[in-house]
Amino acid sequence: MLEAASASLATIGNIGPGFGFLGPFGSYLEFPATSKLLLILLMWFGRLEIIPVFVIFTGAFWNE
Repeated sequence: MLEAASASLATIGNIGPGFGFLGPFGSYLEFPATSKLLLILLMWFGRLEIIPVFVIFTGAFWNE
């Protein structure tokens, strides 16, 4: 549970290492592929901020 929570916070905040096996000398290798895809999305949301991501997915943005 600690690793999952710290992985989520580390990816959305783009802060790098987490706790447990995600520490400074660890990696995300032990996570399954579906979890890595979710972490990729969280990292994307964290980099772009959440409002521009929601704007891209609205119909009004593409109709103009």
